[in-house]
Amino acid sequence: MTRKSTATVALTMAASCSSLMGAYHFLLPSMFHWGAFLKKVPEPIPWALFSINFFFSFLLLAGGILTFVTLRALRRSAHPDRGILFAMAGFWLANALYQVFIPMPLPARMWPLHVVLLGFAALTLLAYVVSLLATREP
Repeated sequence: MTRKSTATVALTMAASCSSLMGAYHFLLPSMFHWGAFLKKVPEPIPWALFSINFFFSFLLLAGGILTFVTLRALRRSAHPDRGILFAMAGFWLANALYQVFIPMPLPARMWPLHVVLLGFAALTLLAYVVSLLATREP
């Protein structure tokens, strides 16, 4: 496999994972009925929680889309801007480390979700690292 084809596969995977996770996060508040749990707290707290989720979702989706833009540049034989790849690799590294050191509190029966979420973060981080290695100057 050539460096360009390796980068293409890794970028496609990284962009897809980041974009899908960003889009999924837009749905979390309604899927898990966040509003029902926030009835007895001051109004600024629900507003802040929903806005932080919205802006996080937007930024993660934008990072995924910008990764697709990097892929498009690579396919056109242009030199891809690796800055977004470094930033997104940093995001997924921070995500994985946070999950390791501060795991999400879950009921015991849902422990496999820890493995799935950490695996997703690790796989996406790996895709960004591989794409960075494959797109570096020889």
